[in-house]
Amino acid sequence: MEITVLDIQILKALHREVKEVSLLIKKITTPYKALQQATKWLDQQEACQLLNISKRTLQTYRAKGILGATQINRKTYFRLSEVELLMQGERPLKKQKK
Repeated sequence: MEITVLDIQILKALHREVKEVSLLIKKITTPYKALQQATKWLDQQEACQLLNISKRTLQTYRAKGILGATQINRKTYFRLSEVELLMQGERPLKKQKK
């Protein structure tokens, strides 16, 4: 077994640096927290489970404009609010093309 001894000054400096990095990460991510919490997103599997439909039916809903979707790196996401509207029997409003 190997024992490593650290000088207290080095340990305190390391602790200070870790704290600074933690604060920097918090500062960088703070503006995006509200955006992340404002819109909840579901992937295909979650949307299918909530709607109790197949992936093919979900794809048809997208193609017909019944349910809007967003793609990020070839992965499709759906707004939870739109899925909930569809579950209640209401159609989410389609965005008008200009």
